[in-house]
Amino acid sequence: MKTDCRQPAVCLERIRMKYSIIIPAYNEETRLSDTVHDYADFVQKHPETDQFEILLIVNGSRDKTDQIALELEKTYPFIRAWATEDRLGKGGAVLQGFDLAQGEIMAFSDADNSTVAEELKKLIDLVEQGAACAIGSRWLPDSEQIIRQPFIRRLASRVFNLIVRMLFQFSYRDTQCGAKAFRREAIQTIRPLVRSTGWAFDVELIWRLRQAGFDVIEAPIRWRDNSHSRIRMHRDAPSMLIELLKLRFRS
Repeated sequence: MKTDCRQPAVCLERIRMKYSIIIPAYNEETRLSDTVHDYADFVQKHPETDQFEILLIVNGSRDKTDQIALELEKTYPFIRAWATEDRLGKGGAVLQGFDLAQGEIMAFSDADNSTVAEELKKLIDLVEQGAACAIGSRWLPDSEQIIRQPFIRRLASRVFNLIVRMLFQFSYRDTQCGAKAFRREAIQTIRPLVRSTGWAFDVELIWRLRQAGFDVIEAPIRWRDNSHSRIRMHRDAPSMLIELLKLRFRS
């Protein structure tokens, strides 16, 4: 796979296009191809196709995700694939994508296609209109969940968000939606400060941006649940809380 842009200091200064879309992938052999084909179809229909790149960041996968990413890279000229045997976590993979990205606007979305390309582009448009960051939300009045989460996951999501709002004094309804877009300048400013790679990653991005004085806009999106989520609340809830507390008191 291509690893031509491994030096962050160089990549952060080399802007060749408008838009970089980062898709982190871990053991996604059953979902990555469909997601990327959908995103690629959107890019090919866009009037500025040559201004897009899609970065597939494969980390620590034990299945054929890396091979699939390589085939996708060969299929589409605007796709770059990067892989490591190390388990970076979603946050670590997105940070790697930031370091490799060449776009003036950087966005990321989950490999399960819960947020389709057209919805991610709405967030990108908000950044083009002047926002430093636009985050997708499943819980605003105009949000639409095409396929809803099971009740227990909806409840857990709302409880998690309540804890985040209390700890960080946020007004946002949904920090964990896997669709976000950023102005390059904003990421360059906070990138050296971000240390979280797990559950607290999205929260830390928003937290650091606000600390640095950047505006973060929350926008409603159309979203669909994926029934194959790896999150297990009884197992993961303690880790999620611990990471949030560490971030808050580290900050």
